[in-house]
Amino acid sequence: MKYEQLKTSLKNGLKNVYLISGEDRYLCFDALKKIETAASISITDMNSVTISGENTTAKDIVASCSIYPFGDPYRLVIVKNFVLPKAKEEQKELETYLNNPLSSTILVFFNPETGDSFKNLSGIELVDCSKLDAKFIAAFIISNLSKQNIVAENEAIEKLIMFTGSDMTRINSELEKLSAYADSEKKLTTQMVEKFVVQDEEYEVFQLADFLAKGNAKKAYALVDSFMVKPGSAFMLIAPLYLAYRRALFVSINKDKTPSELASLLGVKEYAIKMLKNQVVAFSPKKLKAIVDMLALYDKKIKTGEMKEAVAIKTIASNILNIRG
Repeated sequence: MKYEQLKTSLKNGLKNVYLISGEDRYLCFDALKKIETAASISITDMNSVTISGENTTAKDIVASCSIYPFGDPYRLVIVKNFVLPKAKEEQKELETYLNNPLSSTILVFFNPETGDSFKNLSGIELVDCSKLDAKFIAAFIISNLSKQNIVAENEAIEKLIMFTGSDMTRINSELEKLSAYADSEKKLTTQMVEKFVVQDEEYEVFQLADFLAKGNAKKAYALVDSFMVKPGSAFMLIAPLYLAYRRALFVSINKDKTPSELASLLGVKEYAIKMLKNQVVAFSPKKLKAIVDMLALYDKKIKTGEMKEAVAIKTIASNILNIRG
């Protein structure tokens, strides 16, 4: 199930085995907290156990899960960063338990980054903590601000989501800071977000592509210059820029599909599709293909030492403006 569905699911009762996994660490920890709250353990010393999965075996996990709770309806066993062992005997032991878990035990595998090893196991309820859709995040922001009687401009919310790359850890942190600035007027403005929130690298790439699509050479070159501050940053820009134009090319030749379908096919959030719209409007599929090929060529030139990264990225920007016409 998606993270968004967990709250409703818990109202209908706890599952015996969960796997919490996904790229958004804030959501992972919040999902764990929700399960802990639902389990309502009062005698934590006896009925709540946290195990380091890196230093344990399947046998140890099953043994801990096979103990009945004392004075509580449930025993909670949290196993962090456990990777399913390759040994068939251990796999079999864990699979046997998962197929017939103790009804009074809630087993939670907490694996934000290493959930793939569980994909072939049955009896586990996956809590998918991938990045949330923009609508859900917007509702979170509005709810958070409303507790302090602060309202937000729609554009301010949208930019906060884009600047942070939909990362809930960053959004939560930025909201604490922005709330202090917005407290006097009780309003969060777009200007506040632009001034105080550091832009995510992915958004900066979209922004550069947007300036190029609009033919705004001055702003495009100014942004390129900002990438020269740290050594290697210009080179690090080329890969995501290449990816952005490949996505734009895909979108341009699949105009019959909805933003939701495109997002699913590309494995991105819908806000990313929205950010691509200017490239798709400004460039034909043929021009986008030429840009993608050009980016691949300059990436190769940098890697082989034929061209310095600073020269390459400025040349790329110039070439894209020329292709745009």
